[in-house]
Amino acid sequence: MYKSVLIAAAMRAFALAAGTAVVAVPAMAVAQDQVAALSTAIQAAVVQAQADAAAQGLSAEQTQAAVEAAIQQTIAVSGASPATATAALGAARAALAASGALSPAAAAAVGSVQSQVSAAANPTGAGAASGGAVGGAPLGAPPSAGGGGGGGSDYRPAKN
Repeated sequence: MYKSVLIAAAMRAFALAAGTAVVAVPAMAVAQDQVAALSTAIQAAVVQAQADAAAQGLSAEQTQAAVEAAIQQTIAVSGASPATATAALGAARAALAASGALSPAAAAAVGSVQSQVSAAANPTGAGAASGGAVGGAPLGAPPSAGGGGGGGSDYRPAKN
């Protein structure tokens, strides 16, 4: 966290010396701080939910459901955007796995929530490359009205 603040300050100082204003750097630093804060909160929620599930003797499926609910609640309370939540979930998963605190049930719960957040961020799927609507006929030339051939091609079969 301090590293990003120092980098942001250094970049602002460089930009001022060059006679330009930098607006995006503070916004990036804020976004990184939000991801880090949410990641830490998700990690704490996962560890606590796993501990509670173990204390109650819950099955793996029940543990997964409890961890998933805890993660969803943490994200909901934070009010984070889907992009921030996705980044925080990835960071939390990596940190928990590195520390050995990610059980298979918790890993499944994190994956499930990541899928849900991705679906919420993009409910209709990816947009068409042309900027048009998703789905429908593929891009390209329209079908021929004559029902055969297409015309316009310079290709001629070889004569034998």
